[in-house]
Amino acid sequence: MAALDVKNLRCSYNGKAILDNLSLQVDDNEIMCLLGASGCGKTTLLKAIAGLLPVTQGEIQIHGQPMNGHGLAVVPERRNIGMIFQDYALFPHLSVARNVAFGLQCKESNKAVIKRRVAEVLALVNLAELGERYPHQLSGGQQQRVAIARAMIGKPQLMLLDEPFSNIDTQVRMRLISEIRDLLKGQGIAAIFVTHSKEEAFAFSDRLALFRSGHIEQVGRPQVLYQQPENRFVADFLGLANYVPATVIDSQTVLTPMGPVASQAVLNAAPGTTGQLMLRPRQIQLSLTEQGNGCVVEQQFLGTHTRCVVECQSLRLEVSTNEPLPAVSQVHVKVLPHALTFFPERQGQRAVA
Repeated sequence: MAALDVKNLRCSYNGKAILDNLSLQVDDNEIMCLLGASGCGKTTLLKAIAGLLPVTQGEIQIHGQPMNGHGLAVVPERRNIGMIFQDYALFPHLSVARNVAFGLQCKESNKAVIKRRVAEVLALVNLAELGERYPHQLSGGQQQRVAIARAMIGKPQLMLLDEPFSNIDTQVRMRLISEIRDLLKGQGIAAIFVTHSKEEAFAFSDRLALFRSGHIEQVGRPQVLYQQPENRFVADFLGLANYVPATVIDSQTVLTPMGPVASQAVLNAAPGTTGQLMLRPRQIQLSLTEQGNGCVVEQQFLGTHTRCVVECQSLRLEVSTNEPLPAVSQVHVKVLPHALTFFPERQGQRAVA
């Protein structure tokens, strides 16, 4: 049984559809990321799942239980979900322990049970010694842990996270992402995570759904969307890409201005089809040689890698290298072996198995 099943969902605002015929499924113990630019419908879907927005049409089921439809509209507090917000939404006048307890007090009246459960979840988020502090005495990362503990105290079946890391300092963000991911996995809680940051999406999610104007362009594992995008929008949103003119020679070869390039997967395009070959910067290799087919015309050292701009056969390519190259270097440009992503002309759809 899926943790969440959304079918043909439509949500409108002032008569305009924000989500239109959208469907999405989240498996048990899976972390699904909703990724996209501001205003594309990510948070609208999250609020509809939580019961905070009315649904014009479609169905929402959480662990097989219908939340809407046929006169049914389950209120948020009865959907057995936990919610974590961008701004933490902590009560400044309550201690950490009382903030966390607040999430259980509407369900449980036994003070001993509440106290025990508060201690359990504070230990889970590594705040066991900070229960008597107040939110203003905590760092941003610690405040977010309090919000997570409060959301988890009721043992939710599904966790909803709305840009929870955007207010966290860069140097601690990735560590917190790893901690929360491990925590959700360890507790067996499925989660839906909203962000506009592809770096957060790659680090946190099992699968991601890329949104555009109220619908999903592509859904799948992050590395699949990055390496095998179904269209140019997905390719460009997830990272820098070079587009090289190409013609299909056979089921596993295309001809480019740099010469023939072989694919490690079968191309779903007929011989003679023209279009664009997508190449990520790390799918291109540069070798220093005086007889090379390219010339390095620009470089930027970025710490983890060096960005090189190379002119090759009237093409201008961006390539990532581990180390800087000598200025104005002559290089040989080689496409590294991989499953090629080819977009036929006027279609914008990839042609790779």
